[in-house]
Amino acid sequence: MHFVLIATHTPEVCPTSNATTRDLMLQTAPDIPNLAQKAGVEIVAGPFVNREHTIVVVVQSDKVENVDRLLTESRLPQWNRVRVLPSLTMEEGLTDIEAQTPIF
Repeated sequence: MHFVLIATHTPEVCPTSNATTRDLMLQTAPDIPNLAQKAGVEIVAGPFVNREHTIVVVVQSDKVENVDRLLTESRLPQWNRVRVLPSLTMEEGLTDIEAQTPIF
């Protein structure tokens, strides 16, 4: 299953303004591909960062527990609020729509 991870943080803890978070990010970011592999998670896209203090990553895993393990080991939740959105590809979504009975 795919999961879209959306992490947001405040300007006060942003790595561009906070030395502690900056050091943590510089230390952990290069190891994220290894952490993902160890957790049983494939990074499909990202991480993408922007000026809105938001990080977006699309991952794939058989279990959400693997995604949680990746988050814990990457320490992302220590300075972000992270939403984990179970998601379908467009093709899977269309199949799901076709299988449902409309209510209107």
